[in-house]
Amino acid sequence: RLRTYLKHTPFARMSPSNLRLKLIKVGAVIIRNTRRIRVLMSDSYPYKTALSDLVRRLVPN
Repeated sequence: RLRTYLKHTPFARMSPSNLRLKLIKVGAVIIRNTRRIRVLMSDSYPYKTALSDLVRRLVPN
C-alpha cells in the first residue's frame, strides 16, 4: 500500500531498506490523546515535509 502512495515522489524507486531508514525509522515524540495522535518531529529532519504529506495521503478523511 505504501508503494502506491509513493508514486511521483522522490521515494518512488527507493529500496525497502532505504525507505525504512529514511521514512520509517524517525526519531519523534508521539502524543496520544483520546481524539487524535500528534507526531512531533525535529525541525532538522530532512524529509519532514515529505513524510507529513505521505501520512496525510495514507490517513482516510
